Amino acid sequence: MELRHIKHFVLLAEVKNFNKAAEILNITQPSLSKSIKRLELLIGGQLLNRDSKPVFVTALGQVLLKHGQKILKEFEEMEQEVTLFQGVDDKELRVGASPIPSNSLVGPIVGEFLRHYADMSVELKVAPWEDLYQQLIYGDIDFFVAETKVTELEKSELLTITKLPPFKVIFCCRPNHPLTQLQRLFLPSFRDYPLAIPRHMPQSIADAFEDLFKQQREDFSGMVRFDQFHPIKESIINGDLVALTPEISVRSQLEKGVLVELSPYVMPLIYARFSVVSLKEKSHSNAAEGFIDFLVKRAEDVKLESPMQNEKQETVLA
Repeated sequence: MELRHIKHFVLLAEVKNFNKAAEILNITQPSLSKSIKRLELLIGGQLLNRDSKPVFVTALGQVLLKHGQKILKEFEEMEQEVTLFQGVDDKELRVGASPIPSNSLVGPIVGEFLRHYADMSVELKVAPWEDLYQQLIYGDIDFFVAETKVTELEKSELLTITKLPPFKVIFCCRPNHPLTQLQRLFLPSFRDYPLAIPRHMPQSIADAFEDLFKQQREDFSGMVRFDQFHPIKESIINGDLVALTPEISVRSQLEKGVLVELSPYVMPLIYARFSVVSLKEKSHSNAAEGFIDFLVKRAEDVKLESPMQNEKQETVLA
């Protein structure tokens, strides 16, 4: 029995889908199937019910899963202890972040972190949460910051989630935009202008705005679906584009008067929720824990207000 077989099985038991597990492991689906069959042959029994969707772990599989998770954790700890025994101290911290928190939360604390940990090197990787999750599984990053509610990362038994305060999501535009001249602003008025929205905005959020974001409506006026907000800022500042984004991502532009917030009547209350995501089986170095502490403090310092308990809150951005 090889360690890779156990790693393949544990991940597959977590995601419950051969194609998704193979994609995360960066191997082909047939290769993953072959690895699982080999493990079943060595164990002497069926570990998965492949006929069910999602894939179901058998009673024997539950036994192996329990011990497999322990094996992987102990192997990680062994590697760390061997490294320390050999006198090699890891002085590099690899941090991942999706676009919005990379600009608003992670980037601003790097300088302060290095003042306290002057012997450290920080590698910051910006990517969609799916890519970051794969890099975390493979050990290419130590942890990452991304949205965790809509992506269902919070439900994973493999992960440790450190939640950050929620950030309000707003509409914004240039100060002299025609919408700013209206005495009373309602959402239907937005239909006359091009809109910019997150590419991975959940359908439940879109439905809260009825057909505002549907390309099929007769009065459709154009739309941009973005992964990163920064590339479209100039188009908002110099044109009629109206964007939906977390307030924290445009706060400096709002404070400078370059952009303004639009507050229509009956605006759905939406919050972006970000968390620090790491593997339960992997312990953090003192530097990593320090970086996360700086990150939590940054999020607490820049939050505007805490949402009321009776407000309906949704998550929109990654």
